[in-house]
Amino acid sequence: MKLPHLALALAIAAASASPVYAQAPPSAATKPTAPLASGQVMGVYPKDKKVLLKHGPIPSLNMSAMTMEYGLKDAKMLKSIKKGDKVKFAAELSGNDYVVTYMEVEN
Repeated sequence: MKLPHLALALAIAAASASPVYAQAPPSAATKPTAPLASGQVMGVYPKDKKVLLKHGPIPSLNMSAMTMEYGLKDAKMLKSIKKGDKVKFAAELSGNDYVVTYMEVEN
C-alpha cells in the first residue's frame, strides 16, 4: 500500500471510531437563542413539578399575556425560584401541556 493511501485509510478509521458532536447536548440550563418571555412567579409547586406564571405575550407559542400553570422540563429549576420573582423563560408545547424549558431570575 502506498503511503498516501495508508494515511487516508488510518484517517478514515480514526474518524469512524470516535463520535463527533457538532455542539454540546442541550440541557435545561442552556439558554435558548429565541427571545425569552417575561413573567412573575405567582406560585411554586415542587410535588407537581409545576410553576404558576403571570406573563406577557409569548409570540413563539402564539399566546397572549395571562396567568397560567406550567410544567417544568427539569425540576432543578425549582431550586432557583420563589414566589414573587421576576423571570425570563422559554416554554414549549409538549403533548397537551405547556412546559418551561429554560428559566432565569431577573436581577
